[in-house]
Amino acid sequence: MTEPDWQEQTLEMLEDQYWEEPLLADNRHQKIHALRQTPLNQFSTEDIRLMIGHGMSLPYLIPLAIDRLNKNLFAEGDYYPGDLLQSVLNVDLSFGLTNRQLWQYIHQLIIKNLFELEERGINTERFLELS
Repeated sequence: MTEPDWQEQTLEMLEDQYWEEPLLADNRHQKIHALRQTPLNQFSTEDIRLMIGHGMSLPYLIPLAIDRLNKNLFAEGDYYPGDLLQSVLNVDLSFGLTNRQLWQYIHQLIIKNLFELEERGINTERFLELS
């Protein structure tokens, strides 16, 4: 099965926003800039976690995260098993209000795995309160 066409594009292409190279940027800003120019189908779990953690391009990255979380709820970026999920759970409430279907899907994932999430120390309280 082939990936949808949108995953072969970059965030710059999808959003039609082309940022200039950051001046005097730290490594994190350089990484974010480079990721905006990287096709989504080349993003690692850490890349998705990093961008979501900064609230970047959520309409494109949350579906990618959900896809990874469906395969492994405890998908790991650079920090710990489940750091991708924790990053998703920390997304600003306004995203959930405007993207109810994605928010509800994440909610169902949490409810279905609540015991294991709590056992692993992944904090779902804030997300569940906002859902």
